[in-house]
Amino acid sequence: MIIKLSEIINESEVTFDYVEKTMDSIDTPEGVTIRGRAFKEDNGYVVEGSYRTVLRLECVRCLTEIEPLIQGDFRAEYLDPKDYFKYTSSLKPEEEFGDKHFEEATNSEINISDLVREYIILDLSQYEACLPECSDTSEVERYSKEDVDPRWQQLLDIKF
Repeated sequence: MIIKLSEIINESEVTFDYVEKTMDSIDTPEGVTIRGRAFKEDNGYVVEGSYRTVLRLECVRCLTEIEPLIQGDFRAEYLDPKDYFKYTSSLKPEEEFGDKHFEEATNSEINISDLVREYIILDLSQYEACLPECSDTSEVERYSKEDVDPRWQQLLDIKF
């Protein structure tokens, strides 16, 4: 879903509630439910809301398909292209953005789906596994019983 900055200016607040069926590189069998609002604040525009989805992933231990529930909140602040250029030009070389960080509303539009996609990727566990514990350890056992190179054997004997 794309919101034009002119819609926010004209209506003072734009609310949204929709299901995004597909997202790049994210396998969501039921789509992503996205709810929120966009409004003008000072010179910028704020987009905030929540999302909920079930992803189709593989357990890193047993390689079976799992479908974890991923949900969370999102918030981002945008500037129109002219104000964003002024903002970035005002920063000194190697200066950090500080407490407030603004994104550019490219073509005076805010892509809600791309914003939520970034939040989903950041919310994913680095190593998704079956919960509460992986029940099939056959893959792990299969590789743990193989002969170990004698040069590495001493490392296996180290106890932490």
